[in-house]
Amino acid sequence: MTNHNEFLFAITTTIIFLVLVCVSIVVFVIQSRKKIFNKEIEKKDLQIQFQNEILERAILVQEEERKRIAQDLHDDISSKLIAISLNLHLLKSDKTKEEDKIEIINSISEINKKTIDTSRKIAHNLFPPVLEKFGLKAALDELINDYNKTKEVHITIYTEVLFKDFGTNLQLQIFRIIQELINNSIKHGKASKIELNFKTNNTINTCIYSDNGVGFNCKELNKTKGLGFSNVENRIQNIKGDYSINSEIGKGFQIKFTFKDE
Repeated sequence: MTNHNEFLFAITTTIIFLVLVCVSIVVFVIQSRKKIFNKEIEKKDLQIQFQNEILERAILVQEEERKRIAQDLHDDISSKLIAISLNLHLLKSDKTKEEDKIEIINSISEINKKTIDTSRKIAHNLFPPVLEKFGLKAALDELINDYNKTKEVHITIYTEVLFKDFGTNLQLQIFRIIQELINNSIKHGKASKIELNFKTNNTINTCIYSDNGVGFNCKELNKTKGLGFSNVENRIQNIKGDYSINSEIGKGFQIKFTFKDE
């Protein structure tokens, strides 16, 4: 009888142990799934937050670009048209001497030429005609040549990438990235030398952009990041590229970004 009771006790104990083990496993699985679920929700929230930040920066950049274009139109085009209008009024006036009319006509001609040049510059900033006709390499060469003419900065470019095989949108995005980087190097970096190096490895292409400017502390990039660099960051993300930055105070600035063939 004693053996029978001991046997029943052992079976009961074993069953209780197994039940406790099963309950523990179920609780562990439920908690693990809950943690995974919470992490997924947290990941989704971070993705949504990140996308919202990108959207906000893109809107800010777009508004800044509109403001800049409006400023160019107001300051350059409008003022020149007003000057032409005033000169035309003098030209029509009976009080204006004949010898003065020649000078006025020359003035109108000169202002008109500057107005055309300015309008072309604005159109170039919106969409470079040379890019549409001859491709990215020609557009970059023209951009670099314009900067080099100023003698304030010397820019060199080396490339083994065949840009002509890319779609128009990708070429335009890369052009805007380089344009913004050059502007930042001159305006904020006070650079006198800039180098562009485009390399290719199968379908992955890399642009290595460097200058000899004042540089900055990379750890404080988020604190000093303005609309200019946010614009660069957004465009690199739009072409599904990655980037890395290397810079030190007094040692210039370098950025590497990748882009794929379309």
